[in-house]
Formats: sequence, structure tokens, C-alpha cells
Amino acid sequence: MTKGKTNKAMMTKQKIIDTAFDITIKNGFETATFTYIAKTAGISKSGINAHFDRKSDIAAELAPIYESIIKEPLRFGSPEEFYESWIHAFESNDKFRSAVLTAGPIIPKLDGVKGLFDIIKGNKEEIQKCVYMCIGYSVIHSS
Repeated sequence: MTKGKTNKAMMTKQKIIDTAFDITIKNGFETATFTYIAKTAGISKSGINAHFDRKSDIAAELAPIYESIIKEPLRFGSPEEFYESWIHAFESNDKFRSAVLTAGPIIPKLDGVKGLFDIIKGNKEEIQKCVYMCIGYSVIHSS
């Protein structure tokens, strides 16, 4: 593949990822079908298939983006800091809120929760209780 074709392929792949992200963050991953992504991105469905065999391959590309959006506003120094930063981010940061509410198919829930358990400093039981309280808060306040 020539350099020009390689760059075009990389740009197309990135356009697919960006479009899938925009669709997912606004409407959920279930709406990010290959057909809808292709239509929204202005490319052919076969163009998507050239880069991604399965929808789960797109999810794998979206996972680090989601993780970054979710982790960026949070503080991990203690369960209390984490809880306060979670509530603040959920209430004041639309992108964080949308990422939390649409992350399920992108970041398997248990993987995401365990990842938080590992980076919050403090007592293991307090950390678990805090994370579950944050998730519960998000579910209750999701509408």
C-alpha cells in the first residue's frame, strides 16, 4: 500500500471511529450499526467492513476514549474524594454523564468497576461501597 493510500485508510478508519463515538455518546451503542455509521460518515458499508469485521472491533476502539472521558474529571486519592468528584462530574460535565450512561456495551460493567477499584486509594470495602454508590447515583439520576 502506498503512503497516500495508507494515509487515506487511516483517515477513513478514524472517521468511522469518530462517527461511531458521536452516535454512541448521543444515542447508545445499540444505535451505532454499520449501516447507520456509514450513512452518517458518508462512506459505504463496505468501507467500514474494510476496517472492522465486527461491531465489537469498533467497541474496542471506543473503550480507551470512554475510559479517558470517565477518568479525566475524577480524583482517586480516597473514596470520599472519588465520590465528590464523581457527583460533581455527573452533574456538571455533559460528556462525562453521557459516557457513564452509554459505556455499558463499550466497557463491560464489571471490567469498568474493577478498574476503578484498583486505582482509588483507601480501604477496599470503602472503595467498593463508594463505587457502587456512585453507580447507583448515576442510575437514579440518569433521566
